[in-house]
Amino acid sequence: MSVSEREMKDMAAAVASALGARTGKRPRRLTVVTPDSAEPAGLNALQRDVLYARIRDLGRMYWLMWLVRQETTHVHGIVECLTDAELDALLVKMERGRECRVEGIAFDDAGLVRGSLDVGIE
Repeated sequence: MSVSEREMKDMAAAVASALGARTGKRPRRLTVVTPDSAEPAGLNALQRDVLYARIRDLGRMYWLMWLVRQETTHVHGIVECLTDAELDALLVKMERGRECRVEGIAFDDAGLVRGSLDVGIE
């Protein structure tokens, strides 16, 4: 090993130790980490994006955007601000609205339409 190579290794070791990196020869082992809390982690970003797309598709294909507006008034009409539970509930209502359109059932009869006082508009 030449002097320059040795100096380079020494500098690399100094930088690694300054950054707190391990420079040992043993390879690192991967371990599976389980969540500590018992509560579910919720939806990840990809799952939420899939639900947003499905809700918007149903709204456009079956003229149900009024249902989205009704269910998102408390977050100023922004679907992305819904909690995981609210997002799941909206998708269930959208699927029910699709069924109503296909089967010819009135939205009022299906319990999908709320009055303006129920929605929180004053």
